[in-house]
Amino acid sequence: MTDLETSISTGDIVEDLEGTSPNGIVVNRPPVPIKDWEIYGKGPVSAHNPEYPEDDRVIIVLYEDVLEEHYPEYTGGRPIPMKQLTADGAKPYAFPATRLETIGEREPIELSLDAINPASFHARNFDAGGNRDYIDAIAVRGRPKPIPLVRDCGERYEILNGHKRVWASYVAGLEEIPVHVSYLNDFAAAQYWAERHLEDYDPDEQQVALDRLRDRFGDRAHAIEREYLSTGADPVSKQARADGGHDE
Repeated sequence: MTDLETSISTGDIVEDLEGTSPNGIVVNRPPVPIKDWEIYGKGPVSAHNPEYPEDDRVIIVLYEDVLEEHYPEYTGGRPIPMKQLTADGAKPYAFPATRLETIGEREPIELSLDAINPASFHARNFDAGGNRDYIDAIAVRGRPKPIPLVRDCGERYEILNGHKRVWASYVAGLEEIPVHVSYLNDFAAAQYWAERHLEDYDPDEQQVALDRLRDRFGDRAHAIEREYLSTGADPVSKQARADGGHDE
């Protein structure tokens, strides 16, 4: 195991092994060693933790009272971007991974299906007849698996990953399902949605999705295209993308 590898995940409840800080919830895991993570005006994390290896991974934590104030339904599943923490006034703390011990995790919450919307860029339709076994399995189990990821949009929730699972749950007759909840702004949510979906779409679906991204974000949509479609231009076949590679 290298020092940047850790079993700590976003949504974990962690304890400071030194006992000098309250319990917190992991909201980000930058792939950065503590020697390279600067605390504004105070130098690197390693300078404040000299007894830990300099290449230990940095873990970003919100204390429980701060999380409840800003992100009360956060369960992990997706890091909260550092820029968003700053914009929201949620003060994070940075720790070496080996200074923390996981003592629990934030559990998924139950949401009414009526409160969950698809991502506005979602462009794939599902057929009940062709997915009957999948739907029946969810009906028998009473929940989708794995648990879908949504983001809190105020009075509503938007799917980040798991459109088919949510749709199948509705067709199966469920009224509520467990979900993981994250907090992302509109552009960060679009980036994550594109990362999880865009290259798997066929060309027609990609075109619909890209048109919606351009309508929503204008020129900023080009950054998403460049990142999550290898051509950075109009949709191409999966084989052409495979030939050209994909830089994530």
